[in-house]
Amino acid sequence: MKHETKWKQRLARFDPVGKPRKTQFWLGIVTGLLLLGSGLFFGLMNLWFGTGRYGKYLFDYYFTQPGLVLLNALPFVLLVFLLWVLTNRAWIAFLVTGVFTLIYSFAEYWKLLGRSDPIVAEDLTVISEGLKMGGSYIVVTRHMLIAAALVVLGTLVFFFLLRGRLPKLLPRLGIAALLIGASVLLYTNVYTDRERYDSYPCWGSLNRWIDSNVFISKGCMYPFLYSVRSAVVTAPEGYQEQAAVALLEQYPTDDIPEERKVNVIVVMYEAFADLSRCTDRITAADPYAAFHRLQSESLHGSLVTNIFAAGTIDTERCVLTGFSTLTSFRRASWSYARYFAEQGYAVNGSHPGYEAFYNRLNVNANLGIENYRFRENYYEAMAPDRLISDGVLLPEIEKLCREDLQTADHVFSFNVTYQNHGPYPEDTQSFAAPYVPKDGLDDASYTIVNNYLHGVEDTGNQMLALADRLREDETPWILVFFGDHKPWLGDQNSVYTALDIDLTSETETAFYNYYSTEYLIWANNAAKKKLGADLVGEGPSFSPCFLMNELFDACGWEGPSYQKLSDRVRAMLPVVSTKNRFLQNGVLVSGSELTAEEKQALQEMQYAQYYLARDSGGRLPAAN
Repeated sequence: MKHETKWKQRLARFDPVGKPRKTQFWLGIVTGLLLLGSGLFFGLMNLWFGTGRYGKYLFDYYFTQPGLVLLNALPFVLLVFLLWVLTNRAWIAFLVTGVFTLIYSFAEYWKLLGRSDPIVAEDLTVISEGLKMGGSYIVVTRHMLIAAALVVLGTLVFFFLLRGRLPKLLPRLGIAALLIGASVLLYTNVYTDRERYDSYPCWGSLNRWIDSNVFISKGCMYPFLYSVRSAVVTAPEGYQEQAAVALLEQYPTDDIPEERKVNVIVVMYEAFADLSRCTDRITAADPYAAFHRLQSESLHGSLVTNIFAAGTIDTERCVLTGFSTLTSFRRASWSYARYFAEQGYAVNGSHPGYEAFYNRLNVNANLGIENYRFRENYYEAMAPDRLISDGVLLPEIEKLCREDLQTADHVFSFNVTYQNHGPYPEDTQSFAAPYVPKDGLDDASYTIVNNYLHGVEDTGNQMLALADRLREDETPWILVFFGDHKPWLGDQNSVYTALDIDLTSETETAFYNYYSTEYLIWANNAAKKKLGADLVGEGPSFSPCFLMNELFDACGWEGPSYQKLSDRVRAMLPVVSTKNRFLQNGVLVSGSELTAEEKQALQEMQYAQYYLARDSGGRLPAAN
């Protein structure tokens, strides 16, 4: 008891209550200075974990840009002081800020480790998917344990030894208001300043054309706050609803002539990409044999996507809407599905995954596909214990389309697969024989790439099988197949490196290696006869937003007004990438190199997109 009393007496020396004002003042000053140091420490901790696998090398680079360090640390300083002012307890301020820092920093590290992709503000809208799909990337490192221990230790120090208090409630509320006001001013005038953001260069060891590389070159918290501006839907500069309507009214919407109507099945294949175009290491067997056969019978080319190894819905919705930039689609929006429905087509779709992923249940309905089958409302009954493979999905899509033809003359079907979704096992083999020999590959890389190619081979076989079933059918069918993005192949793209596939240089080859997939448009004999076209040969490369334009051209359909407006941009800039890359006269250029005419055409397309996604109620305006 004596020892306990002495301990309490010692601790009482650090309690400002009952102490002279001068003592209280200095205890407050010491506490405030140490909280300032704590906020800076949390900012540095966040920066450290935000370097991902680059660790010390990228961390050292940050200190060559002192402004970056300050911009990344300042939010943590403001948070810890705001919490201190509101609670008047330094240990609570330290603990809450520390826990927030640990959660955010670890999540950033795990996402970088697994996907080579940092956390951006938009990720918060699909957090449930991330929790379901991110478990395999979670590892606990020695640095994480040290960081957690330091937060615990610091909390104890503040609780027992640093009990400096602030003035009474009213002055504290005034200080809190000042801190909040300062935070708002900093965010609106500093953290969202595009010129300031662009002034910090991409770290020399990273590719400046890859968004994720640019992001982590600028730290962790600072680029996250900057990304909020793109997560919030805002109208393009200069947008006026009536002007957008007037633009669309210049182009009359044309119906599909009855004598040229054919059934259309669109399938986006998860992570399907022809790696044989990027490497000559696939020599043991050809996993693309069936796909290449179908490709030779199709109009085919490269789709230059905005995404790599993740972000499926970007390609999916760019194709379905024809939009080069996307919104949240939380209201009725125009899409090609709506156009086909207006042409008397039955419209359906399938995805054997969960309806909540990317909010597909609500978004697909807002885009005009009310009759959409997901795992919950359809496919789970077929396979309760597993997700549906392409060998089950494609015949089911065909069956559902034929059922719709019992009550409609034609059908438009838009579908998304799940087979080949990463990550691919690195310790168990699903392949019987390899496609890529072991030479020069470690065990993990060898297993990952061959497991992926095993799934790809089956997908190609299922594509060809569907075409074979429809080939001589008297009903006219068109198949539109495309991949959403390149696959995940090992943490930090280790398998790509092992296969000598360049993803990091600033060459056009590396850009296409990173962002291109394949598309093909195949027609059965009845469709070719009805359209008077073969639909065979190598087509152009373009962004996903122009895939439906290519389909309509191939079928000889004039199409809706928005498509005609976007055709003007496609003729000038067939690749319109959200990575600020554009294909101009066959050469990739940045946005600053566009001509005035190109910029105007692109801006007009963006005005039309915003109107159709936000203000149109899902309808095209009538043409003058």
